[in-house]
Amino acid sequence: MIKFFRKIREKLLSENKFSKYFIYAIGEIILVVIGILIALQVNNVNEQQKSNDFEVKILKELRSNLKVDLLEIRDDLGLMVDINKACLDVKKHLEHFNEPTDSFNISTSLLRVTPHFSPINSGYDLLLSRGVGIIRNDSLRKDISFHYDMLYPYYKTYEEERTRFHALHSEPKLLEYFFMNFDKNHEINFHGFYFNINNEDYQTLKGDSKFSKLLSAIAFENKAIQNRGLRIESSILTLINKIETELENLE
Repeated sequence: MIKFFRKIREKLLSENKFSKYFIYAIGEIILVVIGILIALQVNNVNEQQKSNDFEVKILKELRSNLKVDLLEIRDDLGLMVDINKACLDVKKHLEHFNEPTDSFNISTSLLRVTPHFSPINSGYDLLLSRGVGIIRNDSLRKDISFHYDMLYPYYKTYEEERTRFHALHSEPKLLEYFFMNFDKNHEINFHGFYFNINNEDYQTLKGDSKFSKLLSAIAFENKAIQNRGLRIESSILTLINKIETELENLE
């Protein structure tokens, strides 16, 4: 093709047809420019397709992560319901019974449970490595950033506060009265944990007003983080729905 155009130019020059050569030269330049623009357009289309494919990949990874997070936060929320009930059951038992029972020991073992939420961030880390701008839907991009940069860290702060409270107040008081054991094969256990208390310590515990206050404090801490956990659950569900809608539009 290059030889063909060269021969045309040489022929026009040899015949001294400068005006035709000039017109031809302009036409050749235009063709070259058009060729370059077409090549750039094709390259842009290819790059855009790669970007689209990567966006879909990230959204699918985020959706997968969020579905696992949803299962975990719901498992934690279920434990928190059990802890709330245990606080009430232990208080009622101390008020109405003169000796410990198996159900009492199971309930007291729940008082030391502190669920920990560990979200999976592989999809969000991948997004950050490429730049959040790859998510073209402005509303979805903002929701994703808010969820991972605000809600998750905020919830983690609550968990850390509860852990400190447990270490400073709950654990020492429980150790004062109960023998803590772990045996998944034991006939009476909660996820392997079970407590024992002798009759003498039980009678002392019944008259310990500080322990009654501790039960209220454990319930307060648990309900506070439970409320935040429900917000996490709601945000996860909303994000999953929005991501699935966006994937339907992109695929």
